[in-house]
Order: sequence, then structure tokens, then C-alpha cells
Amino acid sequence: LHSGLIKAYLGSFALSILIILMSSY
Repeated sequence: LHSGLIKAYLGSFALSILIILMSSY
């Protein structure tokens, strides 16, 4: 696995969590 792919996956995962948290408030 490439480290860039892992960073992109974690980045999109964290971004989706941020959107869910912001939409819940």
C-alpha cells in the first residue's frame, strides 16, 4: 500500500466525520 493512498483514505474518512458532526448540530 502507498502511504499517499492511506493518507487520502484517512483524510476523506475524517472529512466525512466532520460533515456528520457539523450537520448533527
